[in-house]
Amino acid sequence: MSDPRPQHRTMPSLLNTPTPPFNGAATALYGERGPQRAHNTGRQEPQSLADHVDQCLDRVKGLGPKQKLALHNEVLRMLRDIEVIRLVAHSVKGPYSEAAVQDEGRPL
Repeated sequence: MSDPRPQHRTMPSLLNTPTPPFNGAATALYGERGPQRAHNTGRQEPQSLADHVDQCLDRVKGLGPKQKLALHNEVLRMLRDIEVIRLVAHSVKGPYSEAAVQDEGRPL
């Protein structure tokens, strides 16, 4: 009667398996086509307040170029006002909305 246990010689040898040629580290990392951009390249994150205002105005329908420019300039002028910044900071509800506790030193 033959031995029912698996035999080592029945496995294919990995030493004789052909491997693809090594085309360099960049090919190993990025593939044949090279590095690819992110899939959502059409949308860019705003870099400034003006970019935020422009994105906001792009969502408003029915504004002509002159109206859009006038509204853009007015909103930016308003955002440069320190009182508006203070009002926005006080209207935010979150862990950073409260002023940091200041250390005033030891009592004398």
